[in-house]
Amino acid sequence: SWRSKLTMELRKRKKAGDVLSDSGTSLETFLDVVEGCRNLVVFTGSGLSATSGMSMFSTRNGLYDRARKKFKIQDGIKLFTYSFYKQRRSDVQAFFAQIYSEAQDSNAAPGHSALAACDKLGRVRRHYTLNIDGLAEVVGMSTWHHEKNPDGKTIEMHGNIRQLVCPECHHVEPLSHTYIETMKANKAVRCPGCLKDDMRFKIMLYDDDQGDCITPEHVFETLEEDLEVADCVLWIGISFEQSASVEYFRRVRGILGSLKRLEQVPQAVINPSDDAFFNIVSSVCNSADLQLMDVRAKADEALPALAERMKSYQGASSKLKLDGEASDGSKGS
Repeated sequence: SWRSKLTMELRKRKKAGDVLSDSGTSLETFLDVVEGCRNLVVFTGSGLSATSGMSMFSTRNGLYDRARKKFKIQDGIKLFTYSFYKQRRSDVQAFFAQIYSEAQDSNAAPGHSALAACDKLGRVRRHYTLNIDGLAEVVGMSTWHHEKNPDGKTIEMHGNIRQLVCPECHHVEPLSHTYIETMKANKAVRCPGCLKDDMRFKIMLYDDDQGDCITPEHVFETLEEDLEVADCVLWIGISFEQSASVEYFRRVRGILGSLKRLEQVPQAVINPSDDAFFNIVSSVCNSADLQLMDVRAKADEALPALAERMKSYQGASSKLKLDGEASDGSKGS
């Protein structure tokens, strides 16, 4: 069974005195573990969009690096702080407008399409994305909203570069060429809802005083409900170099622990680099007890393989069910 395979691998790691291994978990073992899951909880980071045409945050010439050079600041991450936004709002909005143009020119990656395929098979409970590119919606995955669409599949934890939001009334507007030109002219964008001149990009900043208009606290109530029924948690394309992603992992682990489901729900870090797994293992206590797979693969490799395996598994299960029903029918005749 998948549980015995995973248990054997974890025992080997512990016997070696380390939860890290040279090769990680094979893609085949990962697929064996996850193929029958029906309530996947999936977290995705910029690695999912690596081949979509979107810039990643932490890589060389990525968003942080470009921000550092453009604004001559020591660390590009500063541009994504609320304090910097308050000081240089027009500059930040202009930089975000460039990211929006990049998003407009981007295309969904194979990983996005494969994740949507898993969803269509009825296997995804929820998709929590740290990305701001809106590409999950492009491939047909519905976007969650605590009031308007509580059954939506994708929760945009850090917002969406394709939208503006009003901090006052939380009204959301799709970004348009007109709004972009208004921002380039250093003019405020008026909210159609409350008529206040305070619309901003719907992007979560560090220490964001207006964060509730981006990610309402209802998100974490939904997360707890999801983890009550989850049968696997996947962490895809996340480097765990930033505090937010590490905090999400700790929160998931804490909730599963409080539900006494920590050992029942396998988890997997999917990233071509072993740094991601090392980062998360290094940031938590009792790492030897982690029931965590280290799958060193790209999202565009692992997710299509998973979608195909789930499709085959579902087909085989349906055939077995039909064969069983036919056998029962013949016995009764």
